[in-house]
Amino acid sequence: MLLTVILAAGFVSDSAPAAVSISRATAPRFTAKDVTGRTVDLDTLLARGPVLLDFWATWCKPCVEAMPDLQRLHATYGERGLTVIGISVDGPRNHAKVRPFATRLRISYPIVIDHDERLRHLYQVVAMPTVVLIEPGGRISSVRLGYRPGEGSSLELDVAMLIAKSGIPDSSASPFDGEIIDSPLDRDRR
Repeated sequence: MLLTVILAAGFVSDSAPAAVSISRATAPRFTAKDVTGRTVDLDTLLARGPVLLDFWATWCKPCVEAMPDLQRLHATYGERGLTVIGISVDGPRNHAKVRPFATRLRISYPIVIDHDERLRHLYQVVAMPTVVLIEPGGRISSVRLGYRPGEGSSLELDVAMLIAKSGIPDSSASPFDGEIIDSPLDRDRR
């Protein structure tokens, strides 16, 4: 219930993206498959460092604008323990478009399609995009609603502080490093 109240307060406070700290809330655990068929298990990922969940949709312009910042965070901090997971909340008509869409944007972090809206409901997501930053211990560090250009630097500061606080060495390789999401349709067009 606390998460609902805080998210709603951040959403209605103004039209600017909201950074909401909820340091006492525990992140709901989940296991899902990404668009390439790999298993994404929150507990496993938290064992190596912070996890950033990005709830987005192909039709959401601010979501798409935020993706280069998230890709940069993945590339910069992935070896230091950060895992970025994109969670598409697109409806059933757009499910087939998600993987080629991410490929076109050259996204290399895992993308999960929230087919049954289970993850959106678990995290009580009410606006797109919503970014949830989770500490390695499983506590939610912050929730950000919306996106404005240039906001990536404050999110990067939050990520860097979590990584420094965690004491994670630079050599911690991500299970999702370096692979651009690719679809058979895209390979056929080359």
